[in-house]
Amino acid sequence: MKAAYFETTGTPDVITIGDLPTPEPKAGEVRVKVLAASINPIDTYIRSGAAPMPLPKPAITGTDFAGVVDAVGPEVTRFKVGDRVWGSNQGLLGRQGTCAEFACVEEKLAYPTPAKSVPVIAGFGSGIGAAPLRM
Repeated sequence: MKAAYFETTGTPDVITIGDLPTPEPKAGEVRVKVLAASINPIDTYIRSGAAPMPLPKPAITGTDFAGVVDAVGPEVTRFKVGDRVWGSNQGLLGRQGTCAEFACVEEKLAYPTPAKSVPVIAGFGSGIGAAPLRM
């Protein structure tokens, strides 16, 4: 899958856009085909190292997302394949971010998208100064 990621903290030029393996959902996770993602101020603090926290290697940037569930892990009860969802709180505390074609998200951190909403609008009611990013 295509993703925006970094191997080490630093200035914006540490971000690479390239191919990474498509993640598989673990127990309690849904995999979302990301239709919209954003970079929030906290993402820039994490990427720069100003807000130190555990990061996977490589670390996909992005906090917010809107998309469609395309796979569910064991023990998922609230969502099924095809459900539209949105969320935030990704890319933090060791969780991978959302600036990728797919993101695995803990079921408790995903929310149903209202039936008539547009994905970009659905995902960004939570963001402060959110800027949408399409891969």
